[in-house]
Amino acid sequence: MIKLKDLITEDWLTHKGKTLWYPAHTRTTMQLIYRGDSIALYPKQIESLFGKQPIQSFHVTSPDHLKTVKNILGKKKTISTFTRANFDSPLAKGKGIQTKGGGIVFYVKGNLLASRYMDFETIPDKTGRRWIEGHYITGDRTIFNKAYEKAGIPKKREKLFNDIYAVKEKYEKQWMEDDDAMPYDKYKKMVEKETGPFINKFIKDFFDWQNKWLKQNKELIKKNLRTPEDKRSAWWNEILIYNTKVIDAFILSREAKKAGWEYMGKPGEWKKEMLKWVPESKITIGTPAKFRKWYNAREGIIDQV
Repeated sequence: MIKLKDLITEDWLTHKGKTLWYPAHTRTTMQLIYRGDSIALYPKQIESLFGKQPIQSFHVTSPDHLKTVKNILGKKKTISTFTRANFDSPLAKGKGIQTKGGGIVFYVKGNLLASRYMDFETIPDKTGRRWIEGHYITGDRTIFNKAYEKAGIPKKREKLFNDIYAVKEKYEKQWMEDDDAMPYDKYKKMVEKETGPFINKFIKDFFDWQNKWLKQNKELIKKNLRTPEDKRSAWWNEILIYNTKVIDAFILSREAKKAGWEYMGKPGEWKKEMLKWVPESKITIGTPAKFRKWYNAREGIIDQV
């Protein structure tokens, strides 16, 4: 259940050419619901359908993103990993995709949320849920979209936006007429308080529907997102896992030469961070060629496509 206190952060959204108040906590969620082609996956939901499935895989990051990784380790939040990469892809060289130059590769274990033989463009929201386009489940772009329409979500969404605008317009008028009786901060709080419950209900109704739909399509999820596919990708596969724990790690030499790793013979800032959850005996340092050997020894696959 999304709590009202999580919904009352100021944000703005344009609707029918006008500016609307919108809660920051649900901004990404609402944008993805609005798209009409995406659905959220999260551990409790998947475990109710399939139980827990242990898996081992790799995750690339950079020194700048270590704290982000730390916030995910051992928790229900999902992390994107891989076990297969094309020879020419950045991952096959220990480099990152969304983390600048990468340079740090973790060999991790966790529980499987979903996987595909190729990157399927999953999007995390602020709660840690992962959103995917419905056609990755159904294999057909129209099936999920028709179900979304049949559930009446576009009409409910339109009503929600109109209700939000009506509340905002009511208090904005009072604020504009007398900002002593209705100062800006009070105006914000009144809008947040009055719109919070029906925003909350809209999101709850969406998740009730999508979870029912996922249950009805359990076999398609199993086929398309849970069964390993022995296919090559032009880039890499994507495996979403949670309850992640680090087994060991590899650091490219170029990163280990920087002051953040060691400075004047002492551990640098990000080395100290790493050693909190990876013992130094479990860290290997070397060139991209040495990384590929390390990666292969842990059953990572590099394809020549």
